[in-house]
Order: sequence, then structure tokens, then C-alpha cells
Amino acid sequence: MSLVLPLDEWPAQDREMWLNLQAGGGPLDDCGALSHLRATSLKTLELRYARWLQWLITSDAKAITQPPARRATLPRMSAWLRDLSHTRPMTQLMFIDGVLRILSAADPTQDWSTQRKLKAGLKRTAGRGDQDRKLGRLLSSEVLFKAGMSLATGHAEAEPTPLRRMICLRDGTMIAMLALMPMRRRAFAGLRIGISLHVTADTMTVALPGDLTKSGQPWEADVPQSVEPLLRRYVNEARPLFMERGQQQHDVLWVGRTGAPLKQDALSPRIAEQTLKLTGRRIPPHFFRDAAATTLARSSPEHAKLIRPILAHASFGTAERHYIHAQTIEAGRDYANLIDLKRKARR
Repeated sequence: MSLVLPLDEWPAQDREMWLNLQAGGGPLDDCGALSHLRATSLKTLELRYARWLQWLITSDAKAITQPPARRATLPRMSAWLRDLSHTRPMTQLMFIDGVLRILSAADPTQDWSTQRKLKAGLKRTAGRGDQDRKLGRLLSSEVLFKAGMSLATGHAEAEPTPLRRMICLRDGTMIAMLALMPMRRRAFAGLRIGISLHVTADTMTVALPGDLTKSGQPWEADVPQSVEPLLRRYVNEARPLFMERGQQQHDVLWVGRTGAPLKQDALSPRIAEQTLKLTGRRIPPHFFRDAAATTLARSSPEHAKLIRPILAHASFGTAERHYIHAQTIEAGRDYANLIDLKRKARR
């Protein structure tokens, strides 16, 4: 039995509530309380609420007849948590938070103070999540960049066939680029030539729309000069070879050996496997962001200030948003220069 209740099987009142919360308003209508959220955020909330509904149907079916907000009593939510005790505290927090966000938005007049105390207790228990999973696995961006360069050049040249050489070039370019431009997995996998990667004779620029960044703000940065030759070679040699093999025609940047787009569920394991071979540690794409933050923080307090614009975190005041665009570009250049300087110093 599934742990989540499909949307088309939700009780009518829940389905109507959910659609109203995300509805966009017309000239004379108010927007839904959650209509400002991005599609991915809405989908996440939907899945958490769907798990709550499935639990209610299985464990307390009479509650389904009540209005959605009235079901979420403290005893009932505590019972749900007991059934979730096999999951991590952070997972439990996410489920409770998701349900409360939806129900409190649907019925803001209800007193949610006791449920929020429950959430606060979970938050204290969860802390910052399971940090142990990263222990011993975070490498500096310098090491990751060097590994990517080695794979794209020396390792590639040693391969016996053109196809295998181009695969090494692709994988090494991805690793080197992520080391200097630590994007989120969805954004990196979704890069498209002419749309989010702009190529001219002199520069290559990544421009991400707000729906692909953590902050919701557009993010733009030039591809660092140290990785640009690799990316140009991939775009001009490897990618056309892959596309021709599969007779593909599309603008997605990262493709497999038959030219089909490399989606997250294929790209992430590929990078993790290659970093394991190159460094002895399995480094998935989202760890590159931790590597960048750690590298900058350890370098100096001045360099630590680059973490926010490099990772596109949202903590700027409204008046400062006008120069985020310029700041991210300059931060990207400074970060690439720092990694380059550290590499040269070790020679």
C-alpha cells in the first residue's frame, strides 16, 4: 500500500482546499494563500499532506469526515509522529511543517499555538539534520576542480576510443564546472544552450531564472576562464558526437552517449561514481555546494562573504536586491580566482 494518497483520491473538501490555496487571482479576486510558491515547493507540500491523509484513512478514518483544519489536533498529530518514529527527526519535522503550512494557510483564524509548539520541539530535536552523512566526504573545491580537469584531459587522452574519450571529457567538465560554479542539481542538469547557457566567441555565461535558484532571484555568472576551454570543447566536439549517435535534436547541455538529456537521476550518480574513482570519496552534486562554502569559509573572513552570492542564498534586504545581479557575477570571478591561486601555490 502506498504511503501517500494520490490527489485524485483526496476527499473533495481537501482537494478543493488545496486548489484554492494555489489559485492565482484575477483583477477582482484574491490570490490563494500559497499561490506565490514555486511549482516544486507546491509539489513538496502536496506530497507531505498526501502522506498525512493516507495515515488518517488508515489509522483514524472517522477524522476524514471532519473539516481539514479540525483534524489536526495535538493528540492526532502526536499519534502520527509515533508512527513516523522510524524516520529521522528532520523527516518528521518536514512532514509536520508541511501539513501545518497548508492547514494554517487554509484556516488562519484557528489557534495553531499548540501544534506550533510541537513543531518547535521537533525543530530543536532535528537541529541541522543528519550532518554525519557528510563527515569525511567533503573535499575542497580545489581538489574537486583538479579531479575534473584530470578526468577531462589526461584520463580522456588515455582512453582507446573516441566515444570513451568524449565521455571522460563530459564527466570531467561537469565536475570541474560544478567545483567553480556550484549550482543546484536541478539547475545544473537543466542547463540549455541559448537559454541558460549563452555562448559567444569571447565568453560563456550561465543565466538561471529565479525558479531554478534557492533564493528565487535570477543568478548569472561567467563560466570561469579555467574551465571555459573544457566546456567549449564539450559543446563543440563531445556533445555533437553524442547527438549524432542518437539522431537527437534539442538544446539541453548535458547529454548521454546517445544524445538524450542527462536527467538528475542519471547525472547525479555519474558524478558521484567518477569522484569516487578520482578522489576515493563519493561526492554527489549537492555536496559541491558544501565544498564551496567550506573552502571559502576556511580561506579567510573576507572570502567567506562570497558564500551567499556564490550559492544564491536569499538573505539580502529589499534595497539590496538591485545589485544582486552584479554581485553574483563578481563573486563568481573572485571564487574562481581564489581556486586558481590555491592550485598554483601548491605547484
